[in-house]
Amino acid sequence: MTLIIKQLKNWLLPTNSSLNSKSNRHFLMLVAFLFFFSGKAQIANYVNNGGFETLLTSSVTSGFDAVKYWGPLDTNQTASFLFSEVSGTVPYCSTGFQFPRSGGNFILTQFFCNTCGRFYPRNRLKQNLQAGKTYCAKYYVVNTNNNRVAIDKFGMCFGDSSMDTITKCMGQLTYLNPQVENTTGIITDTLNWIPITGTFVATGNEKYMVIGNFRSNAATNTLQLNTPLSTQSADIYVDDVSVIDLNLPAYAGPDIYGIPTNMVYLGRPQDVGIDEACIWYKLPNTTTAIDTAAGITVTVASVTNTYMVKQDICGLIKYDTVIVYASGVGLVNSSAVDNSLKMYPNPATDGLNIECAILNNENIQFEIVNSLGQLVRVEEIVFKNNVVIINTKELKNGVYRLILSSPGTRVLNKDSSFGWNDNLQKYSKRFVIAR
Repeated sequence: MTLIIKQLKNWLLPTNSSLNSKSNRHFLMLVAFLFFFSGKAQIANYVNNGGFETLLTSSVTSGFDAVKYWGPLDTNQTASFLFSEVSGTVPYCSTGFQFPRSGGNFILTQFFCNTCGRFYPRNRLKQNLQAGKTYCAKYYVVNTNNNRVAIDKFGMCFGDSSMDTITKCMGQLTYLNPQVENTTGIITDTLNWIPITGTFVATGNEKYMVIGNFRSNAATNTLQLNTPLSTQSADIYVDDVSVIDLNLPAYAGPDIYGIPTNMVYLGRPQDVGIDEACIWYKLPNTTTAIDTAAGITVTVASVTNTYMVKQDICGLIKYDTVIVYASGVGLVNSSAVDNSLKMYPNPATDGLNIECAILNNENIQFEIVNSLGQLVRVEEIVFKNNVVIINTKELKNGVYRLILSSPGTRVLNKDSSFGWNDNLQKYSKRFVIAR
């Protein structure tokens, strides 16, 4: 990011640009947006096209090879079949009746057959998993109406490039050891989507993910669903595949200064898996959710509002908040623009140092807001030698937001002195109390 900013500055700014020039102000605004979008760019779901919604061609067919980023272990074989609302194969399809769990598409694959082969859909992950990190992996399954048997062995196997060397891809691949496997017994449902989920620690070599049954026929428990035939098979619908870092921080986005009645976006880009993990609230109401998604669009009100996202990944719950201010200047991330504002130590215990290179002997008001958006403290402070210490002994452990309110934006006057313009400016940074 630092290199990109330097290159942009050399390209956008003339060498004789002053600190207070219009070009420099535009450049700082661009930096703010770069920081804003780089925060949102962190990978949430490592699975490419986890909902099977993105297709390689505009003409939808029943072939699984039409699904972008998915395919069989061996490209000469078959992995699955696609069912899509666009092609008219949803909800009435050749193997029964089923709606997608989300979106308009899902796939059909075969997890068990006593006289034939199996299918193993493979996905090239967006990025290799990181060594030592714990991941929450999940996908949803439901039996077709025509299934002869129901089974219990549903797995997810992650591996490196050696998966490219597998050629007998429709056999019983018992030599592959799945990191995640169903532990709830035989799944018999032919209507409701059932999650297959678990956690595992990555080695750092995981490049591919494969879905399937990695146990032998003898090691697969079965239950008869329909009239027995000579060929006993389990054809399974699959939808909404995700692999998410268990410790992924909750992300509501940077504080926003928006023009009233305009729409602004909060949080991460929406994606399979992370969407259902995130529930949004408009504080102080923490009981009635306003949406379930990784990111949401809200209308800027004439008053300041605080929004909170609650993120639940495999039972690990985290929170984050974002403040949407009503402003006549539009979208701006003050904390990104003003890099001179520093806060330490963070986490803090009994005291928090606030340092700002352009503030000295200035009276500034600060507010402290807790993770629920409640105002817990308001005071005026004076910067001495560009530093002020805030007493935090009375604050409980948790996440807070410090908001500094100045009479305007710090500018360089013609006589080389510093002054303020006429617009109220607020600088906001998060800090943590941990004892």
